[in-house]
Amino acid sequence: MTSKNRTGLVCMAGGLMLAAPMFAQQVATFRAQIRGGGDHGKCTIEVDVDGVAEIEIQGDQGRMRTLSGNPAGWRRMECNQPLPPNPQGFRFSGVDGRGRQTLLRDPSSNRGVAVVRIEDPQGGHEGYTFDIEWGGGGGGGFRGDGGGFDRGGDRDRDRDRDWNRDRNGRWNDEIHFMGRGDGVFNNFRGPDDMLYDCEVTVDRRGMVTVTFDTARRSRLTFTGRLTRFDRNLIVADMSGVRVRGSMEIRLNGRDRVTDISMSASGRDRFELRWHR
Repeated sequence: MTSKNRTGLVCMAGGLMLAAPMFAQQVATFRAQIRGGGDHGKCTIEVDVDGVAEIEIQGDQGRMRTLSGNPAGWRRMECNQPLPPNPQGFRFSGVDGRGRQTLLRDPSSNRGVAVVRIEDPQGGHEGYTFDIEWGGGGGGGFRGDGGGFDRGGDRDRDRDRDWNRDRNGRWNDEIHFMGRGDGVFNNFRGPDDMLYDCEVTVDRRGMVTVTFDTARRSRLTFTGRLTRFDRNLIVADMSGVRVRGSMEIRLNGRDRVTDISMSASGRDRFELRWHR
């Protein structure tokens, strides 16, 4: 073998070694837009593929890996609720695209992850659209604008009420909590307050009211709307005493509040912390 040929082989091998790790990094993630609600679940996914790609859907998250060809890209992922961990009656259907679309993994037997493979046979990017659908049941988590709530099996049977949304996608339960605790409200534009007893109410419309007793024998009240419910965490968009932000309310059991936090940065910065 001539020195010229040996040099060519070395360069080719080096190029392949460099290309492999770069290609392995072609992974793109995407979060679904949740719109609507209801008992019947559906997601519509649209992507660009030039080669072969696999798309994984779990909850309200999408993950796409490019296996060959140019990097695949997301166009949209719209769902009326997150994909639950164990969906009933799961169905996949390819809607549009010139190549092959195949369901590789059913989420019912793959720990809640649906895997779809797309093979594009021609050069140049092509738009592909597919739908995944499922019936009621199978658990899930309350997130944003859709979905239901997985009550987790043996949770407090003596307080057995559903946390859910009705057919129109509205919050359909109530929480009322009163308890003793300690905390502080640091307001950088006004006086600080020591916090004591707390009262939390969430009504059937998803309206949230949180009130604290303070060391000045006055009451500090925040009001707002529920934006997320995940098992032991309530998140609400709240305002009060000339501040506004996202409040996190942590639960222990059915309706026992253990921690409340809320903060904002910048010109209107403040911090609220309360613990039972």
